[in-house]
Amino acid sequence: MESLELKEKYVKEEARISIAEAKSEAERQAIYRFRYQVLVNEMGRNIPGYIDKSKRVSDRLDSWSHLFYAESQGQIIGTARVNVGGANDFPQEFYNIFQLGRFEQFCSQSNYLLGSKVIVAPKYRRTALFFRLMGKCYEVVRNYHVQFSFGGCNPYLLPIYEQFGYRYFFPGFQDPGFGFIVPILLVGEDIEFYNVVRSPFLRIARKHPNSPAARAWLTENFSEALKYPAGLLTSESERWEYIAAVVGDPLANLPVLESFNEAEARCLLRVGSLIECRSGQQLIRWGDVCNELYILLAGEMVVDDRYKRTWRAKQGDTVGEMGLFGQTHHQVNVTAITDCKLLVISRFPFEKARRSMPEMAAKILVARMFRRDDEDE
Repeated sequence: MESLELKEKYVKEEARISIAEAKSEAERQAIYRFRYQVLVNEMGRNIPGYIDKSKRVSDRLDSWSHLFYAESQGQIIGTARVNVGGANDFPQEFYNIFQLGRFEQFCSQSNYLLGSKVIVAPKYRRTALFFRLMGKCYEVVRNYHVQFSFGGCNPYLLPIYEQFGYRYFFPGFQDPGFGFIVPILLVGEDIEFYNVVRSPFLRIARKHPNSPAARAWLTENFSEALKYPAGLLTSESERWEYIAAVVGDPLANLPVLESFNEAEARCLLRVGSLIECRSGQQLIRWGDVCNELYILLAGEMVVDDRYKRTWRAKQGDTVGEMGLFGQTHHQVNVTAITDCKLLVISRFPFEKARRSMPEMAAKILVARMFRRDDEDE
């Protein structure tokens, strides 16, 4: 009965939500203030250079963007931003990060889309609002005939974006205030892939003509974009075999699994996402929001804390804080000394996994506790 009442409540709430594109300066200013409320007041992010005295979060991409916002009862409850243009319309750092010069080889006159600043108020994060905002962004992809759409997300959000059809396609980078960002790529007309992942974009894609040309070009000319298959398409055995090829026996060589049986270990590794961090890149900055657990599979990293203590993290170690049981903030800096491969266990898939294997949670806590004792010695 309670679940039915809750469902009816969400249905009524959804009916009151409207989504529109900001047309006036007043609407844009309201969006910038909403960003501040969520990113700074709620999440505690320190965003240098993006916050003004009026408690707004804005940057140079806003001036030529499509800004969408969701509203309920006169209050903004969500927002998303997209920028559409030729490769040279984007700032140089974005041109470099997303390697737009390589994509110009597909079609030099193409439009590209950069999606960013998708933010939802806490109360609405378990509703369909995020999916509705993403749908608005994808409508722009199709209306502007965009073949390649780019974005970036914190590693713990990667499983969510993979559901839409995004691919992690290049080693990540540190964005001060927003943390470590992994570049993600969406092929605008890849309806075959949308079918495979059951993308929420599929309904919109079916209303438009779809060509496999961009996907074929990507496969032939940008093989690293397909290096890591979407986690939801990777079987438990495939993930286990991949990690075993990197670290050897996961049960023997990953201390976080020390007290796990094989079934529990396979379940935990299956829900993780594989990412890379290049030598010299900072994976974690003190104060970054944490909703994940990082396991270092290959490479070496240096860790330092506020007391100026420094230690090395090597293969098998976990780095940073553990945000699997609730959002927290990192209390260390972590920088790659060599090119590194990591497995990121996100809080959201972990919550689902531990329902079937509840003992995993206690075992991870014990493993982390003993690891911390080793670091403090």
